[in-house]
Amino acid sequence: MGKDLTVIKLGGSLLTDKSKPYEARSSVMKSTAREIKSCMDEGLIESLVIVHGVGSFGHPPVLEHKLHKGYTGPEQFIPLSKTQRVVNEFRHMITKEFQEAGLPVNLLHPSSMIVAEKMRIVKTFFEPLEGWINLGMIPLLGGDLLYDATMGFSVGSGDLMAIELARKLGAKRLIYAMDVAGYYDDNPQTNSDAKLMDRITLSELNNILRAMEQKGAADASGAMKGKLYSISTASDLIAGGLDVALVSMMNEGNLTALLRGQAVPCTRIVP
Repeated sequence: MGKDLTVIKLGGSLLTDKSKPYEARSSVMKSTAREIKSCMDEGLIESLVIVHGVGSFGHPPVLEHKLHKGYTGPEQFIPLSKTQRVVNEFRHMITKEFQEAGLPVNLLHPSSMIVAEKMRIVKTFFEPLEGWINLGMIPLLGGDLLYDATMGFSVGSGDLMAIELARKLGAKRLIYAMDVAGYYDDNPQTNSDAKLMDRITLSELNNILRAMEQKGAADASGAMKGKLYSISTASDLIAGGLDVALVSMMNEGNLTALLRGQAVPCTRIVP
């Protein structure tokens, strides 16, 4: 692509309150959109794709109706359809806030361009998405229920989608924007002495994932474990120069500081 591409994954835990079903963080959406627009105006971001998590709008109905287990019978179709409707309402909230901030986002659905197999992305059709980028628009897509050649359908992780987009489109930078500063050596919500790891090498990442292997997922996407696993699948890209960082966007200014190369609490994944 002609311009350096940045892929930003906005976490569901950033845009929603996961402790409350169907609870959006409207003020965070506004500040996130405002800061991304400012970064683009400043030239810190040349070309952009935004992937968003669905948080408390997607995980509750997916878990309630066991949609994460794949197709079991036609009785799932109405719950699946209703889940898509609720998630689309959330997508439209994000779209509205970003448009009002002056960001020309183009809402796209991963289920129309990705095929999965056992929850892994196996086929993509990103040509239209790339075309919109080349025109100067910002594709906006998020977690979705994907057609799965083995399971019938499966949960499509926004974290993995962000990796796939970075790979297929040759991104320069991949940023995971979250409600926490990055990866801690323990849960900072329960341990006040937990330390933020500002750099994680690929070998350290593999060790961390092995240590987390016995821990169960707290939601439909696997939370931090799923995020780190997704990043581990891009080890070749990271070794080849892809800049990967985890940073909080709960406070406006963190993304700007990160892109300017200033000191900011975050976790960088390095070779």
